Amino acid sequence: MKDIFLLFGLLFISSTSFSQSKSAPIEVTPAIAKKINAEISKQAGQLKAKLTTDKEEAIVIEFTLDTFQIEKYQEKYIDYDWSTAGMRAATYDAAAKYDSLLNKYYKKLLAVLKQADKTILINAQKSWIAFRDSELKLNGVVGKDEYSGGGTMQQLIDADNYLDLVKQRTFQIYQHYIRATQTY
Repeated sequence: MKDIFLLFGLLFISSTSFSQSKSAPIEVTPAIAKKINAEISKQAGQLKAKLTTDKEEAIVIEFTLDTFQIEKYQEKYIDYDWSTAGMRAATYDAAAKYDSLLNKYYKKLLAVLKQADKTILINAQKSWIAFRDSELKLNGVVGKDEYSGGGTMQQLIDADNYLDLVKQRTFQIYQHYIRATQTY
C-alpha cells in the first residue's frame, strides 16, 4: 500500500515538472477535460486487462481503477494548467473525487457489518470528520501570513493537505472493507 502512495507521489512530481516546461499554462476547457477523460479511459482499459490477466480479485481491480482515474486526471489536468489556480483546482477536484470514493467504500463496509458493529463505524467516521475539519482549520491558521509568510503557495499547501486527508481515509476505509470481506 505504501508503494501505491509513493508511485502516486512520483507521478505527481514528474507531471508537474514536465508540464512547467511548456511556455504557458492552458485553461482546461470542457473539450480538454473530455480529451483527458478519453485518454484515461483507454489507459484504464489497458490497466484492467493487465490486472485481470494477473488474476487480481474484482474488488482490487475496482479500487485500483477508481484511484488510477483520479490520479491520472489530476496529473493530466496539471499538464495543461500548471498555474497556481490550475493546480489548486485539480487538487480540490481530486479531493472531491476521493471523497466520493470514500463514501462508496464506506457504504460497502457498512453493508457487510453486523448491525451492532455499524455504530462503531458510524462513530469512527463522525470522529474522523471532526478531526478532518479541525485539521483544516489548523492548516488555515498555520497558513496565515503572520506564520507562513503568505503567498499563493499556501493555497496549494492547503489544497494538498486536504487531498491527503481524504485520500488517506479512503484507503483506510477500503482496507477495513477488504479485511471485513476476506478470509486469510
